[in-house]
Amino acid sequence: MPDQPPQAVQEKYPEAVHLSEGASSSCMGIRSPSRPGFELVIVWRIQIDEEGKVLPKLDLLTKVPLQALELDKNGVIETAPLSFRTLLGVLGIEATLESLIKSLHTEASN
Repeated sequence: MPDQPPQAVQEKYPEAVHLSEGASSSCMGIRSPSRPGFELVIVWRIQIDEEGKVLPKLDLLTKVPLQALELDKNGVIETAPLSFRTLLGVLGIEATLESLIKSLHTEASN
């Protein structure tokens, strides 16, 4: 993340964010405390174009139990990566990640 490295996000939300490879990880897992086995994984790469401009590329992967997939009649889990890309375009990287983390934790608090 340009303004906030993944480690800073993990420090802010230690109960929700997991960096599988430590501080230099290219994957960040966001877990729901109330839904064991449910995890959103953000994978990012940094690309540099011919002019030297740095372009972060983020993708969302979902890890959900098979039972949850079977119950998802509206295809929310299947369309999550596309919805994530849409959010990135509208909110930006930092606000999108904050939104995902907070939505999982708001659900857990209810």
